[in-house]
Amino acid sequence: MALRPGRVQRLHKREDRGIDRSNEPFRFDRLIRRPGWIVVERPSFEKGYTHHLREIYPSWGIGVSTCLNQGVPVKHPRLRFDHYVDLVKVWEDQEYIYIEDMYVDVLIYERSYYHVIDLEEFGEAVANRLLSTAEAKRVLENTQRFVDSMKRSRLSYQVWKQKYGAHRHKL
Repeated sequence: MALRPGRVQRLHKREDRGIDRSNEPFRFDRLIRRPGWIVVERPSFEKGYTHHLREIYPSWGIGVSTCLNQGVPVKHPRLRFDHYVDLVKVWEDQEYIYIEDMYVDVLIYERSYYHVIDLEEFGEAVANRLLSTAEAKRVLENTQRFVDSMKRSRLSYQVWKQKYGAHRHKL
């Protein structure tokens, strides 16, 4: 499968390394794979927190990123969101798990509100035929399904995870 440049992150299945969307290699501290759930924890990208935790739910088509400081979830230091949700497509081969960013993102401000962003980026990708009609439809359906379930979860990712997440245990 051809990779869309700048859109796909690769996680090596047997080693603590990956290749970022910018095609740069990186190391991660932990990779957990369970049915319906993939977790990767790696050192932070910027100052203000120690680690970046990403929980990927392939059946929901989402990847939820959380900033951690010494193992405790914290707000992003600059943008102040609690969780960053990427709409994604996930597949794998013998060596890697591939996580493709599908343009649409949702910022979650725990128990307060959510904000859908990058719809103009998504629209541009559709207009330029970088996404098929089927992919675009799936992304919009996944976005709607996720925000509806967040509203039912009282705008809390922690409640959402308990109600809808593939796992139902602590990390």
